[in-house]
Amino acid sequence: MIHINLLPYRAALKKENIRKQISIFSLSLLLVVVTLLFYNIRLQKRIDILNTKITNNNTMLTKFEKQAKEVDRIKKAFNNLEKKTEVIKNLETERIAAVCLLDNMTEMVAEHTSISGSDSTSDKDNKSVKRLWFTNLQAKGNNISINGIAMDSKTVADFMTRLEVSKRYKNVNLKTLKQQNISNQNLKSFEITCNKVF
Repeated sequence: MIHINLLPYRAALKKENIRKQISIFSLSLLLVVVTLLFYNIRLQKRIDILNTKITNNNTMLTKFEKQAKEVDRIKKAFNNLEKKTEVIKNLETERIAAVCLLDNMTEMVAEHTSISGSDSTSDKDNKSVKRLWFTNLQAKGNNISINGIAMDSKTVADFMTRLEVSKRYKNVNLKTLKQQNISNQNLKSFEITCNKVF
């Protein structure tokens, strides 16, 4: 019987298998390392792109913050301008209202009366006399306070009646009526309050 020694063949086959396994492991390890390197490079590129975007966004944010501050400054300036314009409009309205009030009050004052000289009846001798005049006229909102001097109590009463009849004023009240001597003449000092009708 023939005996064949297979041990060297098995040892060579075993060495070949070990070499194949080492080669496969090395190739697999190399493939994993290459894949990791590729993935790392790709991730680094994405990180760089994101960092660039963040930098750009921060730059734009700073720019927009400056623009927002400028817009706020412009809004404040515009609001101040609107307030000033409103004040000017109110002053203009009050100025016109004051002129209208003075004009209305002037219409309400008793008409001039003429006093003829006792020894002559010509027009040149007639003297124009004011029966009532204002010393102070104040208007706060729709409240009006009138201080003045009149020739007599009837003139003050007539003036108050004209105020009430005009329907421009309501709640006409006489606060004070005093005798006052001016230039050796006995006159009446008065204070009247009333409200404007809108």
